[in-house]
Amino acid sequence: MIRNSKIYDIKGISHYSSLQNYSDYQPIQVGNFSIDTEGEFVQCDSSAFPRLNSLKLPLDLNEGYDPSYIDQAYHDETTFPQSEKVLKWIHKSKIGYQSLSDADVITQRGLLKDIGYTNHNNFKNPWKFEVCKLNKKLYMRKPDNEGDDGDAWCIQNTYWGRKFESSILNQKPGIKSSYTMLKGRIGNKNVLLSAEIDAISSKGKFIEIKTCFPNKFRNKVPFTWLQSYLGRVDTLYFGMKDKHGLITSEPSRVPMAHVVGKYLKVQEANAMFGFLHDVIDCIFTSIPDANETWVLEYKGSNNLTLTKSPEKYLPIWYEEFLNSTEENELIGKVKTLRLKHPAK
Repeated sequence: MIRNSKIYDIKGISHYSSLQNYSDYQPIQVGNFSIDTEGEFVQCDSSAFPRLNSLKLPLDLNEGYDPSYIDQAYHDETTFPQSEKVLKWIHKSKIGYQSLSDADVITQRGLLKDIGYTNHNNFKNPWKFEVCKLNKKLYMRKPDNEGDDGDAWCIQNTYWGRKFESSILNQKPGIKSSYTMLKGRIGNKNVLLSAEIDAISSKGKFIEIKTCFPNKFRNKVPFTWLQSYLGRVDTLYFGMKDKHGLITSEPSRVPMAHVVGKYLKVQEANAMFGFLHDVIDCIFTSIPDANETWVLEYKGSNNLTLTKSPEKYLPIWYEEFLNSTEENELIGKVKTLRLKHPAK
């Protein structure tokens, strides 16, 4: 078994575009949860999701900014990471217990977005994730946040994004953040993933909220597409800011159905999912079935590496939960959610 080595050579986009059609990923919504203002896990329905308010223009995104600003969402992710929230949902809800039975991969959409976008990132931004395979199921998570939030410009832009969200969202009292749980198929694997919800429309459709510089719009839409498509988002909602942090025009709305073909080539969209499919299959065959932590890393080169870490991956309480019921009992006790696989 490998201990620290290169496990995967990255190929060209044309190779991956033939492995899976992006439209084959048809996620179904299997549950929701929220985190309240006290940091506690709460079961919820879609009524807990934020709604859009009308935007009062002009909007100065610098209002209230302090150079010592700390992104609370970044801090919260360190103390209560999304990966652990997913395990709590599986443990605490009947539908979570049920959804685990036929899942092959348990993860979060932001992680899949970073992996899937690897071949399309001109800046070759590195990434690093932790993985574990137990009971023939692959768990994938982001490692604990390391270091600070970035340089001064990065911190200010993060504040601008949070300011824009707080200016247009009507959040339910007592709720800090809300998530939906989705199950979709990537390659031959059923993937159970969490996605934080920015907002929901009056028709129950998910909305992804971003800020953007006008000259970066055509690049930002494709980058935002993968994360949003994984999370079953219906509409992209962009606040167009200038270099001083001012928004003077109505936000731009982009239906997700219009992105592929207009902003993103079909071949590129297919390649993102083909790459995800291939990498997930590679991890499955490369690590043992045990509660071990392996670090999957991309350093900006043309390969991925896998390194064994000494820590166990899953917390004791979750492993005890898994061991309390045999797999055949789990399937027998609770009716399994089966996916309708798209026709080829």
